[in-house]
Order: sequence, then C-alpha cells, then structure tokens
Amino acid sequence: MPDIQEIFNQYLDRAEALLAEGKLKDAYTLCMKVLENDPENDRGLALRKKTQEMIENFNIHTIDDRIEALKPLWEQGTYDELVKQLTELYRYAPHYEKIEKALADAQAMYRGAYNSQKSKRTGAYETELEQLFTEKKYIELIEKMQRNAGEAARDADIRKLHTRFRARIIQSKIQEKKSLFESEKYEDIVNFLHQLLEIDKDSELLADLLRTYRQKLLDAQIDEKREFILRATENAKMLYQIGKYEKAMQVAEEVLHIDPKDRIAKSIYEKSKTAFEKLVRDETEDQIKQSVEALKQDAAAQPGSVINL
Repeated sequence: MPDIQEIFNQYLDRAEALLAEGKLKDAYTLCMKVLENDPENDRGLALRKKTQEMIENFNIHTIDDRIEALKPLWEQGTYDELVKQLTELYRYAPHYEKIEKALADAQAMYRGAYNSQKSKRTGAYETELEQLFTEKKYIELIEKMQRNAGEAARDADIRKLHTRFRARIIQSKIQEKKSLFESEKYEDIVNFLHQLLEIDKDSELLADLLRTYRQKLLDAQIDEKREFILRATENAKMLYQIGKYEKAMQVAEEVLHIDPKDRIAKSIYEKSKTAFEKLVRDETEDQIKQSVEALKQDAAAQPGSVINL
C-alpha cells in the first residue's frame, strides 16, 4: 500500500501532465489538494506558483483579446455596457494595468454621459415646473412635484428644485394676501399661514411669519382682554353707585371669569352682593309690614273678627 508521499507525488505528476495539456484549472486544483494536506510540500508549492503564472499570463492574453473586441462599444458610446464587461474582466486580472486603465476610462465616460443626460432631464423638468408656475397652476405644480418625490429623495438637484418652487408658490400666495397682512386680523393671518404649511412644512419663511403673527395675535388678545376688563369694571362701579346691585354683580362676575384675580372686580362683587342681600331683606321686611297692616285694616272693617299679631 503506497504511503502518503507517494500519493502526493502521483497527484503532482498528474498536475504536471495537465499543465502540459493546457488544462490550467485542473492542474491548479490538484496542487491545492496536496497543499491542503501538506502546506510545506516544496514540489507542490513550486508547481502551484508555475500554474498561477501560466493562468495569469493566459488571462492577460485573453483579456487583451476581449478588450480589443470591446472597441465597437467605445465607438457607440455604450459606456454602461463597457463598464459592466470590463468589471467582469477585472476579476480575472485585478492588477493588470491595461484593464485598470480601460475600466477607469469607461467609468469616467459613463459618469460624464450620465451627468449630461441627467442635466438635460433636470432642465426639461424645470421648464415644465416653470410653465405651471407662470400659469399659476399651483395645484398641478404641487401634484407633479409630489409624483416625483421619490426621484427628489435620490437626487439632490431635483430636491433643491422642489424646495425652490415650493418657496416661490408660498411667496406668491402671501403676495396675493397682501391686504390681509397689512390688516390687524392676526387670527386670520395665522390660520392662512397654517394652510400654507401644507405646501412646505419645513419652510423657514413660514416658521418666521408664524412666530411673528402668533405673538401679534397674543398681544392683541391681551389688549382686548385688558380693554374689556377696564370697561366692564367701570360699568360695574356705575351700576353699584346707582343701586343696581344685581346687575353690578353680573358684570363683575364676567370680569372674574376672564381674570379670577382681578381685585377691583372682586371688591365690587362683594360690595354689590352685600348691598343686594340687604336690599332683599329690607324689601322682604317692608312686604311683611305691608301685609300685616293690610290684615289689620281688613279686621277693622269687619267687626267681631280677632287678629292677634
């Protein structure tokens, strides 16, 4: 029974024969089987190196022929197909300068052609958007940009184009409402600006305007509140002074509903309540007295009746 070294030699003998026949891949496979079991096998290492050199030399000649066959693609400007085929060839000889240069040139030409076509497409698209904007077809323009949202997510130029047209639409709509912005209808202005956020929720212009007009609305509401309280308080004072205590209480309550801490309204309410309650008591006592007096008069008019009070 042959020992392990004899078996290795048989493998290597067969590998040399395959090399002579030009069957480089099969020869390389046999060399690797030996080296997997005996990594230091000198004959196996030498034969593998020789096989690798022959494979590389074979690949280079084959690649030269393939590169030559790709000339029509260069002439036709079919750079995407060129890049595809040269990338495949590069796998077989990654350090071969000729294939490296050819691949780099093809990639550069492909990028140039792609950018040129992309620029034309973007220009045509911009013209379409400009036409819609000029005709003030804002809804159609916005819908078109929404349909191309996916392209905008991938392409910075389209994204910038969309941002610019959204800003122009917003500015145009604000200009159309110039009279509103010159008025003091701050609540209507804030509501209008919120509607414009549907066009571009990230608009810095809208964010600034909303901050400004929200503050103006708040200031106006505070002024209206103060003016109402001042007028109502004066009215409550007057009602108290002329003896309309119940009405004075009602007006003071309206003020306290708006500002529960208003000291003047609290004072008027308490004084009006006290005076009103006293008035009610006095009126009740007067009514009782009048009733008693009436009963006495009735009794006097009817002899024999007895009334104890």
